[in-house]
Amino acid sequence: MFASHNHTKHPLVSAKWLHDLMMSKHPNVVLLDVSIPMPGEERDCHQEFIDSRIPGARFLNLKQCLDKDTKNAYMLPTAEIFKQCVESLGVTNSSKVVVYDANQKKGMFSSPRAWWMFRVFGHEDIAILDGGLRNWMKQGYEINSGESTTVTKSQYSPVYQSALVRTRSDIETNINQKSFELVDARSMGRFTGKAPEPRPDIKPGHIPNSHCMFWVEFLIDGMYKSAEELAEVYKQSDIDVNTEHSATCGSGITACFVVLSSYILGNRTVPVYDGAWMDWYQNAPNELKIDIPIDQ
Repeated sequence: MFASHNHTKHPLVSAKWLHDLMMSKHPNVVLLDVSIPMPGEERDCHQEFIDSRIPGARFLNLKQCLDKDTKNAYMLPTAEIFKQCVESLGVTNSSKVVVYDANQKKGMFSSPRAWWMFRVFGHEDIAILDGGLRNWMKQGYEINSGESTTVTKSQYSPVYQSALVRTRSDIETNINQKSFELVDARSMGRFTGKAPEPRPDIKPGHIPNSHCMFWVEFLIDGMYKSAEELAEVYKQSDIDVNTEHSATCGSGITACFVVLSSYILGNRTVPVYDGAWMDWYQNAPNELKIDIPIDQ
């Protein structure tokens, strides 16, 4: 597992730590830009990667590394698709993987999703660049452009960790059983049905007995908050990080901020309801969709 700049096991690494690692020419490091557009954004993230990236980075396209046999956005790929994606990028089971976002608005958006996805397939030597490309550039470190160098294909054996994933049936059963808390990373407006969902065919609302903890609360100026500040976010949201809980959101991306924050605070086994609200809205019984305004 990675040691961050303060020498403790931690899923986030600083720009300086990454820069020093890259300068050391460590043979086993794979750096991945995992950017995707935020809802409503018109961005070509692969072109952005060609135009401006951290030296040595490769591009993992989360729009292609997914389950293509579903209407839901960004569903986990099968083990075979994941294997093909990471092998094409030269990742092996012993690689030290660092993922980052090139999101200039928030600093971080999809990198926690990629971090969780690697862990779902058994890869624990995975870290996230705190503050992403935005902070890397702010610190004055070098940027490359142009087509990246060709990567030698690797061999990879995924080991699926089912404990990190929840299904719709798990969530439906839990409404009555209440064996775990469900934490929703969307905004309070979407959660309460007062603000629209980014996809026009999905109305806002929430799963019964779930709690709202908006993912942007975990960031401050594009950087991740300290453990003490994260603990305060949980306290304000009335969620005990040490109780069994699962994460959800709109399409499974920002739920991973809850997983990451809980991991930082010591709870390392929080799963994601991968289909998230998109799957729930389209497939759950109507009586299990709360606060959806009639006039939308």
